[in-house]
Amino acid sequence: MHTFFLENIPEAGACAELSKREQDHLYKILRCRVGEKLKLCDGRGAVALAEAEADRSVKILEKELFERDRVQLHIFAALPKNAKLDALLKPVTEAGAASITPLKCRYSVAEKNDIPERWYTLLEEACKQSGNPFLPEIRPTMSVAEAVEFCRKNSCRIFYGAQHGKCLTPDALPAAGALELAWFVGPEGGFDKQEIALLNDAGCGISVGRYIFRLENAAIAGAAYLLTAARAAEEKNEA
Repeated sequence: MHTFFLENIPEAGACAELSKREQDHLYKILRCRVGEKLKLCDGRGAVALAEAEADRSVKILEKELFERDRVQLHIFAALPKNAKLDALLKPVTEAGAASITPLKCRYSVAEKNDIPERWYTLLEEACKQSGNPFLPEIRPTMSVAEAVEFCRKNSCRIFYGAQHGKCLTPDALPAAGALELAWFVGPEGGFDKQEIALLNDAGCGISVGRYIFRLENAAIAGAAYLLTAARAAEEKNEA
């Protein structure tokens, strides 16, 4: 069953109209027929079962609201070149990242001061693909120092990839209560000495593999690693 993005999902029994892009995909590409079922998500925790109507609207059959996970993962990443952007934004959304913040680093090769509409399209596509009911927030670009200060103010535990860093164990993360995690990913040239000093002072370098990852691969590898460790801590506490 295909999933479509709808910003405001009404209650069961009501009808709604998809955006032109989603409507074209449903009716022109998929050739949807009246009465066929589809899923909807709004990126804020609402997921619905709907069916296609004769006037190309959709009728809501069931609606479910999901709560955010206790573990919130925030990605702070230097940007790869635009051609590789899909390989960063979409996978971290599928992993369950709560927010994505572009990092301006000394060795950055790509910078963005504005947020292209294309980015939101990529995040919506990732939510539809993965079933993640929450669209990540995209924050304005920050320097490493600004990002570290932001994490301190918001009680985010900072981690970054270090080839000879620690191996994170479930015991290192609390098994209950809200948990805010921040994963910092440097540019292709890596963080410079001053940036590493800031990260070491505020957080912890961890190893997610024996060798060096490309930027976009480091983003998803670290995201999966941290969320898995947090889940393992919960399961250990419940056992």
